[in-house]
Amino acid sequence: MPRLLLLVLLTGLAAPLAAQPRDTDKVWVFFTDKDDESAEAVRLDAHAAERRALRGRADRPARLDAPVAPRYVAALEAMDAEPLVASRWLNAVSVRLTPDRQRAVEALPFVREVRRVAAVTSHAAPSFTPLAPPRGGLDFGPSLPQLQLVHADGPIEEGYDGTGVRVGFLDTLFDFDHVALAHIEAGGRLLGVMDFTGQSQSNYHGLNTTSVAFGFDEGELVGPAHGAEVLAATTEYAPTETHQEEDFFVAGLEWLEQNGVDVVNVSLGYSTFDPGEGDYTYEDMDGDTTPFTRAVDVAAALGVVVVTSAGNEGNADWRYITAPADADSAIAVAAVRLDGGRASFSSVGPTADGRLKPDVAALGQDVYLARTNDRYGYSNGTSFSAPMVAGIAAQLLQANPTLNPIEVRDLLRQTAHQAATPDTLLGWGIVNAQAALGMAVANEPTPTTTRSWRLVPNVVRPGSPLVADIEVEAPQPLSLTLYDALGRRVAVLFDGAVAGGRSRIPLLAPRLAPGAYFVRAVSGDLASVARLTILR
Repeated sequence: MPRLLLLVLLTGLAAPLAAQPRDTDKVWVFFTDKDDESAEAVRLDAHAAERRALRGRADRPARLDAPVAPRYVAALEAMDAEPLVASRWLNAVSVRLTPDRQRAVEALPFVREVRRVAAVTSHAAPSFTPLAPPRGGLDFGPSLPQLQLVHADGPIEEGYDGTGVRVGFLDTLFDFDHVALAHIEAGGRLLGVMDFTGQSQSNYHGLNTTSVAFGFDEGELVGPAHGAEVLAATTEYAPTETHQEEDFFVAGLEWLEQNGVDVVNVSLGYSTFDPGEGDYTYEDMDGDTTPFTRAVDVAAALGVVVVTSAGNEGNADWRYITAPADADSAIAVAAVRLDGGRASFSSVGPTADGRLKPDVAALGQDVYLARTNDRYGYSNGTSFSAPMVAGIAAQLLQANPTLNPIEVRDLLRQTAHQAATPDTLLGWGIVNAQAALGMAVANEPTPTTTRSWRLVPNVVRPGSPLVADIEVEAPQPLSLTLYDALGRRVAVLFDGAVAGGRSRIPLLAPRLAPGAYFVRAVSGDLASVARLTILR
């Protein structure tokens, strides 16, 4: 069977899984269509319906929520092919088939494709030395360096902790009784935990990843989204050298979306599989091929921000990002060290169709996190850079609930440390939560137009000249307001009128402390934000 790679560099976490029957393969059976008579849609949580209306794309498939056709399922059952998982989004079911029966199923007129389901293994950890972190403000304990690297500590102290945002995880086992996570259930914010595997295991990778995003044990571990509402799906059976099916992943993601998640973290990835079973190829990392990638794109079309690990293949033969990090709409997160350099194991881009990936980066080496039995420790992997960014995405949606998944991705990209020179190693660079949050707050919802404006230059010293280059359709009032990185208004640069067409308005950079600022232009139906960096 193929293998699903858990994007974590931990050892000794689980026990072996009993062998599966050798004469059958677990496969996806994709159908050609859906029955008109079976179009009763799944019942959505109210939060899911609101999110779709607020952030979903208008071009999403009209019958996405209709179940797979019952008559097609019945036909498979008549062939002793018992469906295991049904996916509305993929219009497919997973079944176990012998080679002969697989050929018979492929010949059915309502079957579009039959494809093997993928599976899982784990990797060993590189060595590392725990760091002695500094302290200050709210007592973040040893988690302070990982927050400071992405400038998330300031926003947390300002009250941006994911409150009101619903965050979901796809992973192995979770432990919401751990001292770092017990506050979630105690606060009535643990909305659901579901195990899609139906199997006993001892891998608590889900505890490790959720603690990075949600942890709150002052003096030990604080996560950027510790105030969020939480849904957790166990979709991975992860013992070393054993199988894990991708259909659990798809079913779990559909369940999370149905129950109203705003953000999903996926610290999982698919690439190479068990010997003799056939691998994905680099060409499959094209944003359209794998079931995981396609499911992630559907979730994003319904308004869900999906954050994925880039992968831990940087030192391996595969080297590249793994699915579903290749999804067009996914925010793929690379791993860096505390000094800002790329962690050598972090997977690289581009995608097979030439798109720049990863998108952004966060700490993935020497990450402080929760372990079983109320313990803490350090670990490595892009599994742990991703939930930091997922937590920051929740902060952005707390600040501005109208942001859709692509806007969240673009805010994170535009404010990252190498936004001007993105590459295939770290994408747009290390996330800057404070700067992204400032832009999210300043860019409150207002009607927009195709007319544009910009600041020239946008990197200046205090008191130096700059120009607002703006184009509007007709004479109208214009205001240019300066906000700091937390979205607080600090100055009005211009408040007057402009003529129709293109105008160049001379300005002076305000004498303010160095850092990232944002200028919001409002003129008639134009409302847009530009970044301004003030140097020393």
